[in-house]
Amino acid sequence: MKGIRNIVLAGCSLFLLCQCATQDDVRKLNYQVRAVNQKVEEVKNSTVENLQRRQASSVNKIDQVDEEITRLKARLEENDHQQSLQHQQTTRALSDMQAALEERLTTDEQKINELQQQVEQLTSGIDSMQRSRIRDAQKRAREAARKAELARQRTVMAAASGSSFVKVLPTKKKIRVGNGRLAPPSRNTATVHQSKPKATASKTSTKPAKKSSVETVQSADKASGPFAKAMAEFKAGKYRTAYGDFEQVLSHNPRGEQAAKTLFYMGESLYNQGEYDLAILDYQKVISNHAKDPHTPAALLKQGMSFEKLTDNETAKIIYKKLINEYAGTPEATKAKKRLENL
Repeated sequence: MKGIRNIVLAGCSLFLLCQCATQDDVRKLNYQVRAVNQKVEEVKNSTVENLQRRQASSVNKIDQVDEEITRLKARLEENDHQQSLQHQQTTRALSDMQAALEERLTTDEQKINELQQQVEQLTSGIDSMQRSRIRDAQKRAREAARKAELARQRTVMAAASGSSFVKVLPTKKKIRVGNGRLAPPSRNTATVHQSKPKATASKTSTKPAKKSSVETVQSADKASGPFAKAMAEFKAGKYRTAYGDFEQVLSHNPRGEQAAKTLFYMGESLYNQGEYDLAILDYQKVISNHAKDPHTPAALLKQGMSFEKLTDNETAKIIYKKLINEYAGTPEATKAKKRLENL
């Protein structure tokens, strides 16, 4: 019985011991559960608040994005509208420009056709004028040469007879373009008159064939005095007075050594006065009567320049070509080439 009682007591004790351990564990577990629940609540509360804040921030950002998108759409629509207007205006302007260009091209083509017709007419007219001017220039050159030869023959005949001196003046005066003064009226009409040569102090014998060389030198020295005076007046710019003095020198000795030089400076005096037509005749006397004189190339050059002044370029070309061919290598020929290139 004692053994059963001990066993019962031991079982009760064990039951009691087991029951006490279980309550402690339950209390601990309940404490832990409450702690966990508290932490869960705290985590839950913090998480919800964060989520709510984040959600509110996200909502605000979404609203801002929506507003920005709305503004962008409005700008895009406005830009599209402006681009559409600009495109329409550009298209209209291009159409107007194209129409204006087409009209202008048509007008220009008509003008070009008219100008081409005028050019063709002018070209044909210029060709005929050039041919006519060449013929006239050749005719004038032949006429001038003929007159110069006639003057030379009369001068030679008068000098050979010893009784008179023949003076030939031009029969017709050309229209002058330069700035020089007009020639004196007495030179505009052709006159052929004879004047007896003036007696000189060096003439000591009535027989010219028996003059000594000393008398000839004295005569030349006396002739050089008036020539020097005429040259001084020429260099001083007194061309009209110089021409008269040169004319007097030539009248006293029409076949002397200074005849070509005197004739040349007579032409120079007229040229510097702008009397180009009269200067041409004096230059021609040098060319025709003194072909080998050093002043002949210069006379040809100045004759061509005189024709240029009279706007007769065709005759000037003929004279320059003659100067280049007959007096090649001279400074005057070089100048004539340059002037010929410019015509």
